This record gives sequence, structure tokens and C-alpha cells, in this order.
Amino acid sequence: MGGLGAFLAMRFGGRIGINDIPNHRSSHEKSIPRGGGVGILIAFISASLVLSMPVNLWLPSLVIALGSLWGGDKHRLSVRERLVLQFGCSLVFLAFFFYSKQVAFSAYLLTVPISVFIVGTSNFYNFMDGIDGIAGITGVVGFSLLSFYNYSFGTDDGYSILCLILVFSCLGFLCFNMPRAKVFIGDIGSILLGFVFACLVITLSENLVDFIVMIGFLATFYFDELLTMAVRIKDGDSLIIAHRKHVYQLLANEVGISHWKVSLAYGVVQAIIGLSIIMIKPMGFKFILLAYLAYSLIFAWFSIIIRKRVAVK
Repeated sequence: MGGLGAFLAMRFGGRIGINDIPNHRSSHEKSIPRGGGVGILIAFISASLVLSMPVNLWLPSLVIALGSLWGGDKHRLSVRERLVLQFGCSLVFLAFFFYSKQVAFSAYLLTVPISVFIVGTSNFYNFMDGIDGIAGITGVVGFSLLSFYNYSFGTDDGYSILCLILVFSCLGFLCFNMPRAKVFIGDIGSILLGFVFACLVITLSENLVDFIVMIGFLATFYFDELLTMAVRIKDGDSLIIAHRKHVYQLLANEVGISHWKVSLAYGVVQAIIGLSIIMIKPMGFKFILLAYLAYSLIFAWFSIIIRKRVAVK
């Protein structure tokens, strides 16, 4: 389904006005259709219905994906309008999630930080979708790790199956997105994958350790985005203006490494981090945090090297 959606977007994207027109911040040189993630959306919704997934998971995901298609791929909604949509969808998910779990009233005090996590992850995934293959490959790795973790430690195999369907949908999309993109996943795909990933992490977490382990399945995106935000704040840049300062963008654009190689490297590193964190889990919370600290320092060191190299050039 992911491949079919990508094909249809590639074939008809220009006719319905969802082409991505390159500019000075783009990593591509010609107009390419967006919206290739529509097949991933259809696969996700179909699987959710067949597997009887909770409506508070798939309905907000559908709304945020279609809203992203309209307000990101087709038109350009303001940042405020997008955030209203995204926080609204996250609050709907959380309200029904808390109610279904019959949590104590004190748990509702976490609504704001958890909503920020969901919206932040959705946008981080979108911001990191800037070169061929990176969104699809990270989707394959991230949801594979979620599936494996839930199969190993969870109680509902339906979520593992749902994650695997997303994995195969991403693989289908990648057939049209790398080594050179014929279609982009678009906001409909990147926002959807980030939103669903965050919601599944919350749904599958039985405790804080589970949560901390599973966010590591998207560690490369978190590291790159948070570090780049820090660099941009230091430079006095606006955080709401598009740019090309992520490490993956510098590697592909300024250093000149092929997109697919950078994307594949991110996927491999993500798999290593995710699997190692799963292996460390029995050692306890403290060792997991130490591992994250070590990985983040390595990524920061690598980022400094790349930024210095680019500055010299």
C-alpha cells in the first residue's frame, strides 16, 4: 500500500498541486510531488480497523495526517494553525487514553508535557525529512524496534502487527523515494509517522523504563533536531524558519555525500542504538541514561567535526 500511494502521488501530484518547488533551502534541484505518504496512511487506518485498535489512536492520526496534507503539502497553514491542530489531536488521544486506563487524577497533570512530547516528535520527524530516504528508512527501523520490543515485553501482539504493517508500508514507499526520489513522503507521511510513533510509545509503556527505552528507537532524530535547535538558538536564528543546518543536511548538501548513503547510515546507527538500549534494559534505569548520555556526546562530537569542516569549506 505504501508503494501504491507513492506511485499515485508521483503520477497525479502535479495535477492536484502538491509538487515541492525547490528553493535555496531545499536539498533537491527539481520539482517533485509531495504526498507520497498517503499509502502509509491508508495502510495504517486499514490495519487499525482490522486489528480493532482503539479509536483514540487511529482517528486523531487520520485527522492530523489529512490536516497536514491540506495545510502542509497542498497549502501552507501558519505555525499557530498547525500547532492548534496538532495539540488538539494529541489531547483527544490522551483524554481517551487516560479514561480507558482509569488512571488516578494525578496522571492528568502529565497532559501538558506528554502533549508536548507527541507534538514535538511529530514535528521532529517532519523537520528531519529533508533528504531522499531518511523518513522511510527511519520508519522501517523505528517501527521494527517497536514491534520487536512489544513482542518481547508487551501483552497485545496486535500492536506488533500494526508496527510491522507500517514497516512494510515504509518499504513500499522507499521504492519510489531512493536512491533518487521520484516522490516525497510529504507532511501527510512524516507528521503521521511521528505522531503514531509517539502515541504508540505512550500506549505500550507500562512504566517509565519502557518509555525511556522506546524513545531511543528514534534517537538519531531526537539527537540531530535537539542539537540543531541549540546551535540555531546560539546563532540567534528563528526556530520557525526552514533551514539546512541539521547534521544530515550538512552531510548531504555541504559535504556532498549521496542522500541514500546518509539516510542508510542514520538507519544503521538508529538500529544499533535501539537494540543496545533493549539489551541494557535489564541493568536498570541508571545504565540506560548513561548509555543515552554516551550516545548523545558521541553525536555532539561528530556534529562539531562536521560543522567545523563545513565552516572551513
